[in-house]
Amino acid sequence: MTEVVAIVLAAGKGTRMVSDLPKVLHPMNGEPLVAYPIRAARAAEAGAVVVVVGYGGDQVREEVRRRFGEAGGWLRFATQAEQLGTGHAVMCALPELAGESGVALVLSGDVPLLTADTLRALRRRCLAAGSGLALTTFRPADLGGYGRILRDGEGRVVGIREHRDCSEAERAITECNAGTYAVSLEHLRADLPRLGRSNAQGEIYLTDLVELAAARGEVAVVEIDPFEAAGVNTPQQLAELEAVARSRG
Repeated sequence: MTEVVAIVLAAGKGTRMVSDLPKVLHPMNGEPLVAYPIRAARAAEAGAVVVVVGYGGDQVREEVRRRFGEAGGWLRFATQAEQLGTGHAVMCALPELAGESGVALVLSGDVPLLTADTLRALRRRCLAAGSGLALTTFRPADLGGYGRILRDGEGRVVGIREHRDCSEAERAITECNAGTYAVSLEHLRADLPRLGRSNAQGEIYLTDLVELAAARGEVAVVEIDPFEAAGVNTPQQLAELEAVARSRG
């Protein structure tokens, strides 16, 4: 059976939370935000989970270890000392996965309603796709600052354009990147060093993997509902998702 691992991106401070507490440690229904994607990954049979920490890294490590322990060595940590983008965060995680093979699930530490069913679907689609990559998309009511999914004339995904880098025509696209991926570890190791920083933020975007993958074959898509895709950036968003989580049981 193909192995599955997970990388949980949890290095950001979350300045809009107006708190010194690392964003991923803010509680939702009694659990820190970061606990939700870790549990979803384990429920989706991830044999190893690497949590990438940065701001408040010691706090995050301590809380995650307190909740999950380190039984069996499945829980691992990597440090992103500089915030150089999502692609850079995944690069920081790869040494912790040396010797692993199969599919890597890449999740955000502040997206609490993502389900194990979605992660299983991503894994299946990744294994079936010629590109070795599958991603989640959604259609938000407010397009806000989300990256847009670029498709060719035949409807195939060819890339993702971050909002800041979009043309006016691209900003009219309603299919957006939900930020969760399944990528073959083989391709992840080969493609990450090829990513550049020629964008508005000067960062290494994980989204640039999609263009490289599309050159190999079909990039698979799993469309999810906006609440499952939603991340937490403000106390108001946290309260809204907390209410949704309670209503969904």
